[in-house]
Amino acid sequence: MKPFFLKAAAPIPRILTHKRALFVGPHPDDIEVGTGATISKLISLGITVAFAIVTDGGSGSSDSHISIDELVKQRYDEAMSSAQYLGVQETFFLNFPDGAKYDEWDVAVKLAEIIVKFDPDIIFAPDPSLPSEIHPDHIKTGNATKDALLISSSPLTLKRNMIFIDQDSHLGFNRTLAFYYTHRPNQFIPITKTDIVNNHNAILKHQSQFQENSKEWNMLKIYLSYRQKRFGNLFHSRRDGFFVMGPIHQHCFPEINEF
Repeated sequence: MKPFFLKAAAPIPRILTHKRALFVGPHPDDIEVGTGATISKLISLGITVAFAIVTDGGSGSSDSHISIDELVKQRYDEAMSSAQYLGVQETFFLNFPDGAKYDEWDVAVKLAEIIVKFDPDIIFAPDPSLPSEIHPDHIKTGNATKDALLISSSPLTLKRNMIFIDQDSHLGFNRTLAFYYTHRPNQFIPITKTDIVNNHNAILKHQSQFQENSKEWNMLKIYLSYRQKRFGNLFHSRRDGFFVMGPIHQHCFPEINEF
């Protein structure tokens, strides 16, 4: 039996009603691949957007001759170019080692600092519960984002994690969480042809990963089109899908998985 009364009493917040959005990505291209069309949509509506990129992208090449430092610099430049193209206000780089060992809680603490600084009312991250996901950077990023929401909500939790804030900082357990790369979407965002073009152009700024007319790029375009059409409906031919939780759903509220 579906929890209709609970859904009515504790509705899922609508993404497009938010004013400040933080997108957290495991690698320099994941945000654009996972949700670039929605970013175009949000910015066109006047919503302020920032990026937080967890790893340095230093393992993202099949070229064994390129140095890690050289690749990290290239991917930084690509990420900045893509963010500027989309109109992103600020991009934060956490610089954890792509594909190597690092502590998830350390990521959460850095993300909590960014949350306090940027003060988003909605945060996007990859779904760490995606059953098919095996990449530890994606799983860690999703879990660290959840932890960061908790850390950033309390002045004492921040202090325990050596984050010291201004008295006027906006704290509290009051931010929406939206997962992309998800198998369980419960909210959909209609996207336009312009959003799709912006999405493609932003991804192509990551030239170390995708070159126009390459086999990899053509395959990704086909997949993105399939995903957006799959999430579409009678009224909107293409949409992006997210698993969204309001503050009330984020702690001791298993019924959100049935909404």
